[in-house]
Amino acid sequence: MKKRKTYDGSFKVMVVMEYMEGKTSLKDIACKYQVHPNQIKNWKTLFMKRASCILEDRRQFRREIRMAR
Repeated sequence: MKKRKTYDGSFKVMVVMEYMEGKTSLKDIACKYQVHPNQIKNWKTLFMKRASCILEDRRQFRREIRMAR
């Protein structure tokens, strides 16, 4: 049985950023990195959903924790 490939986060970001630049087609990027086009779309969707968490102002979160104590 064939083992599934795993990719680290830096690889996924590199592929998604290249796709989001729009200079190369999805099909070409998928061939270049040996990844299915749907997988690249899924990574992009996940990236976009979690971007707000990364860019969130952590100071507000810290204030809420202090007030809860």
